[in-house]
Amino acid sequence: CGLVGAEDLMRWIHAKIGIRHGETTSDKLFTLKQVECLGSCATGPVMQVNDDYYESLTQDALNRILDDLKREGRCSLASGPFLVPLPQKVESESIL
Repeated sequence: CGLVGAEDLMRWIHAKIGIRHGETTSDKLFTLKQVECLGSCATGPVMQVNDDYYESLTQDALNRILDDLKREGRCSLASGPFLVPLPQKVESESIL
């Protein structure tokens, strides 16, 4: 994410909601944490909100996500979480 604009988006989030890394908004809706990696290299920048992932982020997408989350508590742009690799069906064998 760092190579595809995450730092610019972090600055944009600070300007929009007025908090920096480790801070919480006064209404207690958002806490901003920066992490090393969420493992979504092909679709960065990416962010995680609770159990949902938001990929290929732009300022416009972030604006919509934050507004939707504040208004409705969810956003339709969520794209995950995903389990990679996908779980394989495990067949149990009986040992006699």
